[in-house]
Amino acid sequence: MNKNPLVSVIIPSYNHEKYIINAIDSVISQTYQNIELIVIDDGSRDGSIELLTELAEKKSFHFISQSNIGVCKTLNRGIRELSKGDYVALLASDDYWQPTKIEKQIEVLKNNRNSHFCFSQAQEFVSDSGKIIRLFPAKPLSGKILNSVFIRQHVPAGSMLFSRKLYDEIGGFDENLREEDWDFVIRAAAETEFTHVAEPLLMYRTHNQNTMITAGRRKIFQQKAFILAKNYHLVSPNVWLRAILLHYFYDHIISKISDFKFIKRFL
Repeated sequence: MNKNPLVSVIIPSYNHEKYIINAIDSVISQTYQNIELIVIDDGSRDGSIELLTELAEKKSFHFISQSNIGVCKTLNRGIRELSKGDYVALLASDDYWQPTKIEKQIEVLKNNRNSHFCFSQAQEFVSDSGKIIRLFPAKPLSGKILNSVFIRQHVPAGSMLFSRKLYDEIGGFDENLREEDWDFVIRAAAETEFTHVAEPLLMYRTHNQNTMITAGRRKIFQQKAFILAKNYHLVSPNVWLRAILLHYFYDHIISKISDFKFIKRFL
């Protein structure tokens, strides 16, 4: 690894005019200096485009706007067509990072030559009140963790830092999917050891427009089932069966209780 490799940070933006400045500032204020920031607006219908056009000029980051094509195509475009970094990090436009996020992850990767993928813990908080809900994952795992991430996605997407080499090897994000992270994590775990920083370097914002609130549980399970089916060959039949049964049970039974408790926080 180069002493200070270039890290490309991709922020896909969609209707987050209220939060995007916080996300951008958290990248610009990183203690690790060798970063290029690329912000892509994916067809926002609020005031995001006007705001980002002005911010890009003031804060000197690369900004483009496009018609809506979805998060996976947007990420692939940002990485393949616009980025130059040896490493890539992703940040949702409604979340933000702690200042030492990239610095600590690069240091971990420097000390773990067999790993091309590093993640951290995240802190989930309620947007309006700032109240901390949880720290996740409670016990982050390192090493060869394919079976673990196949059964349950416990890698916060906004905490991921991975090499461009790994991204190219696994073919990027699957553009047939609505949600990008779990499928990518599974395929990455099949190719490399994972490392982590056991600190909440990502602040994950909960609000009433989060995907898990706006999407129906049936559709969420259908996406999960598709991801598990397409990656069936990577694990044993026992692991695959355990994963599909666990998510069916969760999305059809447990989630009804969880969603009710979540919705009550906004009443």
